Amino acid sequence: VWKRKTGLMLCTYKISHTLNQSPAEMKRPGEMVKMSCTVSGFDMSSYHIHWTRKRAGSSMEWIGRMRAGSNAEYSSTFQSRFVQSYHLPSSTAYLDVKRLTAEDSGVYFCALEMQHCDALDYWGGGTKVMVSSETPAAPTVFPLVLSCSATGDKVTLGCLARDFYPQSLTFQWNDASGNKLVSQQYPSVQTNKKYAGVSLIQVSRSDGDSLSYQCSVTHSGTIYMKKASKAPITVTLNPPSANKIFNNNQAELECVVAGQDEAIVSETKIFWQINGEHVSDDIKETAHSEGNQYNKTSTLTLSRTDWARVRKVRCSAIREDVTPVIQDLTVHKGDGTEPKVTVHILPEEDIGQEVTLVCLVSSSTLQDYYIAWSEDKGQNTGVFTDGVNFPPQKTENGYSVTSLYTTTKEKWNGDYKINCNVWSAGRDKPMKPRGVSKVFWTTAHQQSALICLGHFFLLLSFLKLFFSTIILKQSLISLKYNLATVYLSLLFSVSSYLSDCCEFCLFFIGRG
Repeated sequence: VWKRKTGLMLCTYKISHTLNQSPAEMKRPGEMVKMSCTVSGFDMSSYHIHWTRKRAGSSMEWIGRMRAGSNAEYSSTFQSRFVQSYHLPSSTAYLDVKRLTAEDSGVYFCALEMQHCDALDYWGGGTKVMVSSETPAAPTVFPLVLSCSATGDKVTLGCLARDFYPQSLTFQWNDASGNKLVSQQYPSVQTNKKYAGVSLIQVSRSDGDSLSYQCSVTHSGTIYMKKASKAPITVTLNPPSANKIFNNNQAELECVVAGQDEAIVSETKIFWQINGEHVSDDIKETAHSEGNQYNKTSTLTLSRTDWARVRKVRCSAIREDVTPVIQDLTVHKGDGTEPKVTVHILPEEDIGQEVTLVCLVSSSTLQDYYIAWSEDKGQNTGVFTDGVNFPPQKTENGYSVTSLYTTTKEKWNGDYKINCNVWSAGRDKPMKPRGVSKVFWTTAHQQSALICLGHFFLLLSFLKLFFSTIILKQSLISLKYNLATVYLSLLFSVSSYLSDCCEFCLFFIGRG
């Protein structure tokens, strides 16, 4: 058995020696692995080649050594399943490990023992062996979005490798001329029995905006390459139009890719996911340009019934060598409580040639609403039209959504009824429309005015009769004084209660 002596010895040689080892291996339990170590710069028959192993959490283990023309030597631990051999014409030494187990996982090194030097002075780079019953998986490689550093004159490029197994993986960056770049590689992390790793480089902002860089990922002996460059596109995911839901009982979602390079926009592929599942049916694409801006639109159409089951929508714009751009849309369905819907208009003195109406939808929880307007005349229901809708706003009692709609003064003065139609996300049917018209608005207020005045004069007459009757029956001045005080107090209270209402009512009657 070979034993290493203690002490330090210095050996100097003018020739150059290198030991190149075979790449990493992924094996299943029970299989065999054959590792190679090719030496150069010397006559292999004159030296011993040693094999060692380094397992995670353990110290280096010596396996054995062999020299051409002599028998192999082994440590007592590695005598049964480990076999050393060599091939002189190719200057290659081999180590076979049979009937592999998980305990055989580790990095195996070959090393050269020089004559007259009781030390291992030249080492190979190592061969990593992974023994597992898990199925090997190749990495999926993505370039990452460029981002600005704190100083503003640098940009960071990233390279992401994910869903690979086994864990061993290396990154290499090159510029457009093929020069190697210094990069930072972070340790791989495990998720769902697979691994993900990332590598970053920093380049000047000017280079990052104009040049492309190549990221090479080596995994289980295979190299995967991706180019990283700034993605010159924007992606917008538009929610369903309310008028399409009301008019067609369909939800249409649009994913719009825009950019100034027609070729890039055209080559970008758009993919859809609904509730995490890929969707490829009922999708159409269109393209158009305006000036130097090119757009590509993908439209996904769902039935109203299918849309009611949607929780999340994802639109992904993907092009070779460009960072994927992803947009998500989350559907908020609330707690099932019916919201409060009210319609408001501006005071008539503020109305010009157009009339603006406001539909206010209030609820205790955050919920999505599809709001469409219609102009109904008599029994004829008008076409549903989108208004100007604003994002939900947090209020003291929950959330509110506002929609604005503008119609002509001619229609408002006619017999049109303007309806606000609300469909809550996740519900099978829309709510009952809430609408207003000038005829309804004016008539309602005039009726309120007449009722108000009638109540007012009726109460005055009753109090006057009551007071006169009591005065005739009473003879004491003090009692008259007290009753008069009661009468005046009641009269003042009634007047205060009805005065504001009647002023408004008289104003409205006068205008009517």
